[in-house]
Amino acid sequence: MGESIITITSDDRLEDIEKPFKVIAGPGAGKTHWLIEHIKNVLLNSTKLSTLSKISCITYTTVGAEEVKNRLKDNLDKVDVSTIHSFLYANIVKPYVHLLKDDSGRMLVNIDELDGHFENVATKGKVFRWQSEVNNVRFIRDQKKIKMCLENIDWVLDNGSFLLKPRKEWLRRIGTYYIKLEDLPTYKKIFWDEGIIHHEDVLYFSYRILKEFPIILEHLSAKYPYMFLDEFQDTNPIQSEIIKWLGSAGTIIGVIGDPAQSIYSFQGASRSDFVNFRLPNLNEYQIENNRRSGEGIVKILNHLRQGDSLAQCSTHNQSNNPIYYFECEDEITQTLLDFHNLRQELGLENDYCILTRNNDSVKKLRNIEVTNVWSNLNEADSDRERLLKSLFTAYMLVEDGRNELAVKEVIRSLRTDKNNILKSPFQGSQFIDSLSKRSLAVDLLEFIMDEIKQSVNFTLLVFYQTLYEFLKAKGYNLKKITRGNIKTLAEQITMQELIENLILPEEKSTDIRTIHKAKGAEFKSVLLYLDDVEEIENIIHPEIHSANDDTRIYYVALSRARDLLCIAGPLLTKVNKEKLSEINIIEVSKEVISQ
Repeated sequence: MGESIITITSDDRLEDIEKPFKVIAGPGAGKTHWLIEHIKNVLLNSTKLSTLSKISCITYTTVGAEEVKNRLKDNLDKVDVSTIHSFLYANIVKPYVHLLKDDSGRMLVNIDELDGHFENVATKGKVFRWQSEVNNVRFIRDQKKIKMCLENIDWVLDNGSFLLKPRKEWLRRIGTYYIKLEDLPTYKKIFWDEGIIHHEDVLYFSYRILKEFPIILEHLSAKYPYMFLDEFQDTNPIQSEIIKWLGSAGTIIGVIGDPAQSIYSFQGASRSDFVNFRLPNLNEYQIENNRRSGEGIVKILNHLRQGDSLAQCSTHNQSNNPIYYFECEDEITQTLLDFHNLRQELGLENDYCILTRNNDSVKKLRNIEVTNVWSNLNEADSDRERLLKSLFTAYMLVEDGRNELAVKEVIRSLRTDKNNILKSPFQGSQFIDSLSKRSLAVDLLEFIMDEIKQSVNFTLLVFYQTLYEFLKAKGYNLKKITRGNIKTLAEQITMQELIENLILPEEKSTDIRTIHKAKGAEFKSVLLYLDDVEEIENIIHPEIHSANDDTRIYYVALSRARDLLCIAGPLLTKVNKEKLSEINIIEVSKEVISQ
């Protein structure tokens, strides 16, 4: 390990590219720019790269991967850019999961049916089958609570051994009964027998494969002599161990991140894993400058991370607008109008985003009625729900400017068995090869982009019938909706309701979104909406090093702003008004806003 942390700028290049490194870079530091230039530097000067090897660049989100690919452009033939799950699935799970066996010698996963990794959705049929196999049907009958528990289980590494448990302990309690931890692997096995693995299983299988067959590490290290990981503060212990193993096998590891922006503890991410990350001969660097935000915004950011070793300086942005607090009661409409008027007065009408903590608040701000429409659809017919959800997700991805990802989403919806026969809700033995699947996906995407816009006020049943006819004309037979709960539901659900209640894991261009979905983005103007009066405490009395993410979540939100930062929330007490004034946040009066 290096003796001390070396301060650099985003324009500095490392002279020694053959040593592992850790870079701490705050918001607006230009770390993506630094990372891209470092990759180019390695491509130009490395003696370790061969015609068969590549640099691996790992990002936390697909949006981040798209940004890196866009900036690298002509160098992509020698750089493999992906999310950690995509990297591990393609390089470890897919080619080697057949090596893992259970106690009887059977493969853990049905590899003939394996085709990617999916969200963990506990369908009614899977829940009933699990209950039957673990013999708890007599004790627990609350399907909704069982579903919530099973959909929130994750693998936890404990002294080299794995535990499968809910992310929140209280989820195990259903009435007077506690779901047994030893029963949870049976739930996973039900999916694995069908060749279905979940996102959280990718890390679990990757760890086990590399631990039980360490020779694979040598192959991976030869293929990827360099691996650079962005947003590493969002890592988890399983991922960190795998990265350390690769480093020990010879790969030059570089991790970049900011512990003050670690906000994914609910997914198992560990801020301390980044803080304590070490490798032999590791050099540590930090970038102090903030090229994004004006001086007033940077002062607030430094207030939030007080007690931290990194204090930023505003370097490129000369704007110094005050930071405003809008008091609002139940009605948010006037506050949104006031925010618009203020932007207009300052010449900042465009390039803005309204951020809030949870999806329900997003829907409130968008004036959307929150319903359980997708959950109800899943309970009525999980196969149709899976197909429709993918198609609607693809529609929204195109609306978000992410066409290639939309095509991939439609391809994922066309699930096939080991013989390339389309699975339910298609019927009959309909063969489709990979080339035909992509062609059909492109046709389907064009169809849904036109059809959803035209039939947004129609019922799902009308849309589904049109989809049935479209696929029939292409030679594919979809099951018709003729009776049962699914028909009743499809007659009641509108297309608009489905669109409004579909939650994308990532968003790129929406102007109202959760804070987590704004990670890595920046805007000229930001309005942070606080739904609860207690939330302001995380700004007045910040605890950036806390095990809880609260302060860091608001730090991420406030740091997205370049020129104008506003906060909207409940009515303030006199004491809190004074405390906000002390940190240069002023209450908005009517005189501030143009009428």
